[in-house]
Amino acid sequence: MSTVYVIYHSDTGNTEKLARLVAEGAGSVAGTEVKLVRAGELDYDAAAAADGIAIGSPDYFSYVAGQVKTFFDKALNDARFKGKPCATFGTHGGGAKVLGVLDALVKAVKLQPVAPGVLTKGAPDAKGAEDGRKLGKALAEAAK
Repeated sequence: MSTVYVIYHSDTGNTEKLARLVAEGAGSVAGTEVKLVRAGELDYDAAAAADGIAIGSPDYFSYVAGQVKTFFDKALNDARFKGKPCATFGTHGGGAKVLGVLDALVKAVKLQPVAPGVLTKGAPDAKGAEDGRKLGKALAEAAK
């Protein structure tokens, strides 16, 4: 069995909705256990032991939420995260730059992206929901 962590921060609920869709997609792959965790409540040792990680954030002033940045700060010098399959997702209210920041942080930590990230304006619509599920599925397949 493989384990996928879906790590996120959400204040308004939009990013949490997208995180749940990513988790749903990952859970659709047989033999995958999914852990949905708020970034501020993350057990880093457990996340480091996961087979794949999805991480999402709202766009705050064209940057990631502080709790999400803290994850990357801790993972930067932790060899357990190097090469681990990863997926990114985000929500925005008009800035739409958070995926670029997430991609740069993923690259710095040397996580391995499995597919382009998913970004929605506000809560995920039908297309955002479909894209979120597909992203989760791609991650779970890569984590097997």
